[in-house]
Amino acid sequence: RQLTHSSNSQRKNTITTMARQRPKQPQNDEEMAPSSSAESSEEESSEKLIVEESSSAPSSENDDSDDDSDEQMEDANQTTEPMKTNDGDIDDDSSDDDDDDDTDDENQDNAANAPVDSPPPISKSWAALTTHSPCYTGGTVAFSHAPTMVTTAASTTSEEHPSSQHFILAQRGGDVSIIEASTGLLLRTVRKGKMFQGGHGLSNDDNEDEDDDDDEETMDAEAITAFALSPNNMDLVAVTRSHLVRKFSLAVPDVVVEDSTKDGKQAKKSKDGKEIVKEKPSLQSVTSITDPAKVAFSFGKSGHSLPVTKVAFHPSGIFFATGSVDGLVKIWDVRNGYATHALHPTSSSNGGRGRYAVSCIEWRPTATSLVLAIGREDGSISIHDLLLNAHDTKTASLPVAVLRDHLSAVTCVAWSSEVGGATNSKHGGGIFFSSGRDSVINTWFISEEEVKETDTPKRKKKKANRDDNGGQQPKISIQVSYRRIRTLPVYEQVEGMVLLSRKFRPTSETKDQQEMLDKKDVVLATCGTKGSVRLWKATPGNRDGGIQNVISDLAPLVVQSDDEAFGEENGGYSSLHLTSLSTTHLSPMLVAVDAEHNMSFLRMQWTGDGGSTLEFVTDRAIVGHNGEILDLSVVPQLGNAENKDKHTVAIATNSSQVRIFGLGEAKEDEMGDDTQNHSALSPRGMLDGHTAIVLSIDASPCGRYLATASKDKTMRLWHIPSQKCLGVATGHTEAIGSVALSNKIGCYDVGGKAAENGAGAFVVTASKDRTLKVWPLPGSAMLTRWADGKDGENPLDARLSARAHEKDINIVSVAPNDSLIATGSQDKTVKLWRSTDLALHGTLKGHKRGIWDCQFSPHDRVVATASGDKTLKLWSTADCSCVRTFQGHMAGVLRVRFLGTGLQLLSSGSDGLIKLWTIRTNECESTMDGHDDKVWALDLSPCGTALFSGGADSKIAVWRDTTKEKDDEVREAEEQNIMMEQSLSNHLRHKNYEKALEIAIELDKPHQVLRVLTEIVEKDTKNSRGIETLQKHVAKWSPDRLKQMLKYCREWNTRARNSHIAMLVVKAVVTTIPAAKLASSYEGVPEILAGIAPYAERHFDRLDRMVGDSYLLDFTLFSMGSLHGSNNEGYAEWAERSKYVLPPKEAEGKIQIGGSLIVGGKTNTGYGSDSSDDDDVVTIGDSDTEASSDGS
Repeated sequence: RQLTHSSNSQRKNTITTMARQRPKQPQNDEEMAPSSSAESSEEESSEKLIVEESSSAPSSENDDSDDDSDEQMEDANQTTEPMKTNDGDIDDDSSDDDDDDDTDDENQDNAANAPVDSPPPISKSWAALTTHSPCYTGGTVAFSHAPTMVTTAASTTSEEHPSSQHFILAQRGGDVSIIEASTGLLLRTVRKGKMFQGGHGLSNDDNEDEDDDDDEETMDAEAITAFALSPNNMDLVAVTRSHLVRKFSLAVPDVVVEDSTKDGKQAKKSKDGKEIVKEKPSLQSVTSITDPAKVAFSFGKSGHSLPVTKVAFHPSGIFFATGSVDGLVKIWDVRNGYATHALHPTSSSNGGRGRYAVSCIEWRPTATSLVLAIGREDGSISIHDLLLNAHDTKTASLPVAVLRDHLSAVTCVAWSSEVGGATNSKHGGGIFFSSGRDSVINTWFISEEEVKETDTPKRKKKKANRDDNGGQQPKISIQVSYRRIRTLPVYEQVEGMVLLSRKFRPTSETKDQQEMLDKKDVVLATCGTKGSVRLWKATPGNRDGGIQNVISDLAPLVVQSDDEAFGEENGGYSSLHLTSLSTTHLSPMLVAVDAEHNMSFLRMQWTGDGGSTLEFVTDRAIVGHNGEILDLSVVPQLGNAENKDKHTVAIATNSSQVRIFGLGEAKEDEMGDDTQNHSALSPRGMLDGHTAIVLSIDASPCGRYLATASKDKTMRLWHIPSQKCLGVATGHTEAIGSVALSNKIGCYDVGGKAAENGAGAFVVTASKDRTLKVWPLPGSAMLTRWADGKDGENPLDARLSARAHEKDINIVSVAPNDSLIATGSQDKTVKLWRSTDLALHGTLKGHKRGIWDCQFSPHDRVVATASGDKTLKLWSTADCSCVRTFQGHMAGVLRVRFLGTGLQLLSSGSDGLIKLWTIRTNECESTMDGHDDKVWALDLSPCGTALFSGGADSKIAVWRDTTKEKDDEVREAEEQNIMMEQSLSNHLRHKNYEKALEIAIELDKPHQVLRVLTEIVEKDTKNSRGIETLQKHVAKWSPDRLKQMLKYCREWNTRARNSHIAMLVVKAVVTTIPAAKLASSYEGVPEILAGIAPYAERHFDRLDRMVGDSYLLDFTLFSMGSLHGSNNEGYAEWAERSKYVLPPKEAEGKIQIGGSLIVGGKTNTGYGSDSSDDDDVVTIGDSDTEASSDGS
């Protein structure tokens, strides 16, 4: 930050041009002069700032008032002429401006010729690197199945199946989002396809409001209310709000171009020409597709009267069940596309049908059985066995058992076949677990018995009428019963329960581990409203002692620690899943989804001495929805060059917690050809301590501390590495809207008495109570002791306090050298304060609305402000004058930042746009469109390689500077263009017109193409080849090339001298390609030909008139010849020798020859005898006025 005069001479001239002296001051005052007496010595020694105006610095109250009035005048002039780019103050005289411009140009020329370092490059374009968009807004979550299950269900090899990449499906409003499991990146949605992707341009970003023009009822009707993923990971069954049941295909086959046989079937041939076995096209991975999912099949209306909320696939993938709020459950056949069963709820009183909403649907996890459990809101569980009574249509839809021991909604059920002798049973056997919102877990024993049915007389008569011989022997039926043997109170509403089989839990190797968790134990994982994941185990017993001894009571095994648990005060967990989506560990993990739509991946591992303790370890987390992003700050990474592209950012959302995200830059060799494998934001932690919404955050330049301000009227200081709260500042009477840390890195290492005397770091807070407070931090040793100790939160005391503004303060900022503090308020002013005593240094007046942000330049003595009046302003801190005004936003400007060089600005506004400005030219270099709502947060990484933005649309976008890449692309394109132009010149020189034509078309040079075509036509005309050469070229042209040439012809055809070539090209096209193919296969060609036709008709009419006019020359020569000699050849003889374009016609006494030519006059018949030969007038041409005047 302490720049020398020699290394910044060009920047000095640049900024000096912007902040020239007023006309009364001499021009030499712009040189580096000592600062005025009003400026402190600390400012002078810490920075060699550029904008210094000694004679114009405010030295008294009168000077301040004069400057304020001048600034208001200047602002009014700038408002009148917003695009004015002349340097200097607006109120200068034009003659002085010219003189200043000449002097500034000389200074810039001298600086350019001086032997100094090359100026820093000007950034011109930024592209999106990645984005974190809301991917889950509550509802169903489904995880892709393990590859082993996929291979079994799909009956294909693992090499052909797209199961190498894991993904997550989650409800996102009325859509289903597809999330990459390893990074948590939203890839696409089922209905809209590819969402915002980094590095692909923002024009493809699907707006969430893109369907605004559609009917609202139609949008609601198409909203997906429930879905389920098939076991093969390729099909998705979804039910919409309009009760339509559809099957979407998530994976599509790759496009394979192969030779076709005569019958049109694809076949692969070997080298000797023989056909071999046809190979199926490979399937693209679900995560590599960017288009919306295609509807593979529509089942029609669901038949439910109320919305469907639950869908569950059978493990075989052949059947699926849909459950509705009306209590009806329907079974569907995927292969045939129709419903096979309708399962109605039964009432406890009379056995009739009831209307109870379905709360859960679960199939027994065996592909050979069709056992379905249906839990409802009334606490009942209906067990259906579709194979048990399949022969009887009357009893096929009736439940084999109805369990009514729960008092509230049933949320989860699970079967265990490892206990209870269910190995050889198709209908019964094993243990059944159920949980609900009545805070209990019930254990049921499943038994299967054979019952002999005796036929009643009525039944015998029916069978006799049907000639049923089976009635001669007693019928044996199977009866399945569920008996509750255990009830465990868990003292929380259970929202998720998962049964961990033996292969899905940690192995017990040591004796202590086996005593704690044996292989035969049954393990359950539960979560609920208390926000903690718990493991329970039950030991199998001996059935000989009775069914009560089949399994023991559930005992607690592992409880999630309080530090990692979500907590009851935050809303608890909403669901629990078991998945194998681990990219770093082979063991499966539990995924707990909390009330704030976060997915926490929990791994179970042995810890402690000798591995005798089983604990939950949070592997990673996916943030489904951030809410509104209010502020963010990039945490500097110092002391490690390898972390240049690895950034950490703290984000404040509309919650009391501050989330820490990390961005890791993927290496080029890891990215490969798949452009989706780029960097992604991943959660790194959470700072929880405030009791109200956090409004502002700021990170220290050393990267160790973070300050947060909240609506709870407190400011907290955090230690980032340990994520521990070090101190709490209390003293404001209203919400704290902004906070800023001191910017000198060295002050954070100051300790002892120096820190106590004010030489250390400090925090500045601005509150809604309109006060400004400075909170000094203790020395570095004390801060380290606080971070390492367990004393808890330490109080911070305010050293200075002042009433800063008359309205709410929106922003506070600290200068790079910690000498000044700037505050922006809703009173339309920005005030500068000395940090040592909070004395007012100056007031910046000129904005017409409230100030949202103000930032000091890292190199120059200027301040940039952003206001609600849609403008940015640049101010000189020396005399508090406005230097520049930037206009371009369509709404209020919310944030502004200086780029690292200090020559450019970045701003974000309520219009959702981020703009890049060049200070010297007042021009907007680039506009970035990546948000759908206000962009409240904006910050640059310390190295300047990444830009982070967050807005009210819950998106966090990461941008990178692509100026060098764009320049390289332009340079390569220019080099390629030069090479091709040289090749074109060589071909033209050697008269190789056919190759020259293709090059000219590729270069998109219509004039050169016309020139080459003219040469080709002349050459073919001499050789009497017609348009054969053009037809050969047309046959080779692609559809895009053909459209390009027809567009050329449309332009050429507007001029008469080029129409001949245009018509020949069109003739070659229509004679080579059939008209039907042109109209159907070539999109846009009919419209282009429609534009050619009017000018073509005009040119043909002109040719007709030209041919007719040629007869005038013959007539003139005939008449001139009769004057010279005695040869009095008649007109009739001349007419007989002449060749007419059209046969002559006589109409109204005139002879018409050709298109519009009229030759003739009054005839001997049809007129009076008084007409003489002198009255006979011959008219040549088509002028009606002349004929009428002569006739008169």
